[in-house]
Parts: sequence; C-alpha cells; structure tokens
Amino acid sequence: MLNPLRHCISTLSLTAITLNLLFWIPFLIFFAIISALVPIPAIRRGCYFCTDLSYRGAVGGNSFWLEKILGIRLKVTGDLPTSKWQRTLVICNHRSWFDILAVQAVLVPRGPIIKFLIKKELIYVPVVGWICLALNFPRLTRGQKPGGKGKDFNSVTSAVMEMDRTPFALLNFIEGTRFTPLKQQRLKSKYRYLLKPKTGGLRMMLDNLPDADIVDVTLIYPQDLNFWHCLSGQLKQLDVHVTCSKGAQIQNIKQWVNDSWDKKESLIRQARS
Repeated sequence: MLNPLRHCISTLSLTAITLNLLFWIPFLIFFAIISALVPIPAIRRGCYFCTDLSYRGAVGGNSFWLEKILGIRLKVTGDLPTSKWQRTLVICNHRSWFDILAVQAVLVPRGPIIKFLIKKELIYVPVVGWICLALNFPRLTRGQKPGGKGKDFNSVTSAVMEMDRTPFALLNFIEGTRFTPLKQQRLKSKYRYLLKPKTGGLRMMLDNLPDADIVDVTLIYPQDLNFWHCLSGQLKQLDVHVTCSKGAQIQNIKQWVNDSWDKKESLIRQARS
C-alpha cells in the first residue's frame, strides 16, 4: 500500500510524463501527415529524420524524470544495440506499462526508435493512442472475432515490411499480456515470474525479415510493483539484462525463445532470492 505522499508523487510523475508527450505529439502528427501527403522520397526522408528527433526528445524527457527526479537507477548488463540504422526485433517480459518507459530509456539512445505491437483498443486512450496513430503502430485484434487472428498476422507482416523502408525497432511482448500471479496460475505457466511465451508472431517477423537483429530484454524488478508504484519513486533500481542475436543464425525459433525464457526465469529468481 502506498501512503498519501507516494500517491501524490505518482500523480505528479504521470502529469509530467503526460505533459512531455503532449509537447512532442504535434510534431509527430505534423511530420506523419506531411509524409503521407507528399510522396516525394526526399521529403519523406526529411520527415522521418524530424520524427526520429521528436521521438528521441520525448524519450529523453521521460527518462530524465525517471532517473534524475525519481532517482530510479537502470542497471544495464549484457550487449546493447550499437546502430540506430539496423532493423531490430525486440522481445521482453511484461509486468506493467512501466516496461515501455524502461525499454525506451535503455535502447532508444543507442538504437532505432521503438514501435510496438498494440491492442486495437489502445488507440482510444488519450495521449497514448494519439502517439500510436501518429507513428502508425501495428494494431492487433487479439483474434477475439472471426478472422481476428488472420488480421493480427497481416498487421505483423505489414509492420515488418515497412521496416525495409525505415529503420525502427519493433517491440513485441510475446507473453501476450502483463504478468500477474493470477494469470500465472490460470494459464498454468511453468514459470514463477513469467508467462509462457508465444512464438508465432516472432516467427512470422523473422520469415519476412531474416537479417534483423533480435534484442532480448529481461526486466528484473526487485519486487512486485505495478505502474503506479514505479511512478511513486518506490522503485529504486531496475536491473535490465540485454542480449543481441542475429535472426539468421537462429534455426529453431521456438526452442530459442523457450531457452531464453528459462534464462530469464533464472535471472529473476537469483535477483529476488
């Protein structure tokens, strides 16, 4: 339970992050519209450059608040991306919306901007939805309706094909949903701190983009904290382990992901013990 002061800090943090995003959204929307309306390669390259700068500015503002104001230490180990131009697929375990802020803070300064596979309903969320639309994030139906699964695959394929034209990273929380102890029991996950990964989407990405790098991120929270707790300053350190692999060198993607999740579970158990 958070005390009143912590709730006030969380409210202030959310307000600061929201205002930072609201500042950059008009730039993102403007350059997205220009790029869509003016099909001239030079203009589109210029719009991408400006969009890239705006995105990095937004991430920089959020990261400054988390690290300098809230005092959260991001302890990063492993191999980080070294090029902003390499096409990249990012996978990560998923606890809360704070995961997105953490992954951006760690990867964006050294690598390409990050887009996400998002649930279709997220576009109706103020601020967040506007960013998703401006940056054309691929939207998933989650297969809840007839033909939904096929639409999801089409969304993934379209997003991957677009990566041939613009260098961005595509983030996929391949557990499919945020981890909670209740979901862990209901889904009968063999892991204590993770849900079972789903490899279909990642396999399709690699089929369309075999030369992409795969950046595997493990977020290790010291205790069970949700998004609101993290914004309150209760989180003092977040361990982030990153490994980079060449997609073309992976022969069996399902086995590779399962091995990765075994390693994630071991890392988290060691840190939480």
